[in-house]
Amino acid sequence: MPHLLEEYAKNLGVKISLPVVNDHFFPLITDNYITISNDDEVESKHYPYYDIVLNLLKPFLEEEDIKVVQLGGKTKIEGVDVALNLSFKQKSFILSKSLSHVGSDSALNHLASAKQVPTVNIFGNTFPNANRPIFSKPSLNINIAPKWDKKPSFSNVDPRRQISTIKPEKIAESILKSLKLKKIPISFKTLHAGEKFKQKVVEVVPTSFAPLSLPEGQVVIVRADYGFNEDAFLRFCKSYKVVVYANQLIQPHGLKEIAHNLQTLFIFAEASWDTIPTSYFKMLKNSNIECVLLVREEKDLPALRNKYFDIPIRPYLAPKDPPCKTGENARFLSEKRIIEDGKEYLSYAHWEKGLDKNNEVLDTPEYWRESDHFYIYESD
Repeated sequence: MPHLLEEYAKNLGVKISLPVVNDHFFPLITDNYITISNDDEVESKHYPYYDIVLNLLKPFLEEEDIKVVQLGGKTKIEGVDVALNLSFKQKSFILSKSLSHVGSDSALNHLASAKQVPTVNIFGNTFPNANRPIFSKPSLNINIAPKWDKKPSFSNVDPRRQISTIKPEKIAESILKSLKLKKIPISFKTLHAGEKFKQKVVEVVPTSFAPLSLPEGQVVIVRADYGFNEDAFLRFCKSYKVVVYANQLIQPHGLKEIAHNLQTLFIFAEASWDTIPTSYFKMLKNSNIECVLLVREEKDLPALRNKYFDIPIRPYLAPKDPPCKTGENARFLSEKRIIEDGKEYLSYAHWEKGLDKNNEVLDTPEYWRESDHFYIYESD
């Protein structure tokens, strides 16, 4: 595929020349840094694992006292030393002093190339040949693309999110190569990246109450089906916006106290139960509480759907096969937390075994059932 710039030049009858930007000075406390940018505006070019990339690079960069400066973006990337929202001319000045620039293909990558700054270019919605930096020698530019599912999306939105299949260790290795710093291999191998890995989930088991430190707008999932103390339950539900999971009916007087914060009530139901009164569902509706019945046993679905035909009924977390093979060095990351009595667990399986502050992969059905939330890797 021909380069876009070459096509524009040919069709307009002009020659390609270096871009001219009048740099505007911006002070930094160091001259020893790399720059990074992520595309928050174009979903298909947004790479979600830069925090893992920077964590892998950390020991190498610290040894050389190299800082990481983020240029632009609505969200600060975890692991950067400085995040700056500047004018394009100020970004140009910062780029001119950078040891290397990494980011999704954008104007900054081409500008870095024009300034002879090494680049690591991440492609998410087009072929590298169509938009790679061309203002510097090819040896100064490393281009990384996914193994395309036939072809890129060529769109702002990629339903397959192909950019997410690029492994962070590959980007980290490429950055070290661009800096000519690599001394020892990065001992990290991605095994599985769950589709929901980047979703922040906070679950609490209401056996005791303690205030939570939460990002703004974070909804708390109260797992009354795991454990229950009425006072702790009510305090969580009065203090935060909540979704509640329960394996028995919560009494109407209790629900009325928390209705203003309760978004959805999930009730685990069984076919052997006595029929839940219609008046209970009517009370929930009048309180603007969404109710969903959950079923653990798939065989119970037909009977319950027949009994409660106007109530949403869903199967709960069907068993899953392991998405990858794991060894004794396998570990995992998760944005999901289960909190009880001040202790944090990374999965239901870890909570069930009392393994707080533990990121070892557990080869159990309960662990794999939540694997969509996990980033599993192998490391020495």
